[in-house]
Amino acid sequence: MKLTNATEQALAIIAILATQDEELPASSKAIYQKLSVSQSYVKKLLRKLVVSKIIEGVSGNNGGFYIEKNLRDISLLDIVEAIEGPFHSFPHIGVLERAFSDFNEIAQNGNETITEVFTHADIAWNEELRNVTVQDVLSDVFKNYGEIPRQDWNQYM
Repeated sequence: MKLTNATEQALAIIAILATQDEELPASSKAIYQKLSVSQSYVKKLLRKLVVSKIIEGVSGNNGGFYIEKNLRDISLLDIVEAIEGPFHSFPHIGVLERAFSDFNEIAQNGNETITEVFTHADIAWNEELRNVTVQDVLSDVFKNYGEIPRQDWNQYM
C-alpha cells in the first residue's frame, strides 16, 4: 500500500498547528502558503482532520485552526486514517478465485491463506503507527531544544 501525498501534507499541517502560538489559531491561508499547495486542497485536508476531531476550526476575521486534542492522544494512525481511511493492503478483488476456479476448495484455501497473511501485516502496521504519537515525533525532532518551539505561522503570509 502506498499512502497518498495527502498524508504527508496532513502531517505537515499537524506539525504547523503543533508549533503554532497557543493563543492564536493558524489561518488556512498561512497553512496552504507554507505547504505550497492549493487553498481548496488544504481546505479538504483540514476538513478531514476536523471531522476526525484531531483539529478544530474557529471562524471569523481572526479565525483559523488549532489542535483539538493533547499531542499525546494523537497517533500517526489517527492522522493516516483521517486522510486515507482504514488501512487494507490486500485488495481482494477475486482474481485468485477466478484464476483457479477449477480448483474450488484449493482456490478458496489459498485465498484465505493469503488474505490472512495480509491481515496480520495490516494489524502490525496499524499497531506500529498507533503506538507513535505526535508528541513522540515532536519530542524526538526537538530533543535538543528542551521544548517544542512555538511561533505564529500567520506572520509568514
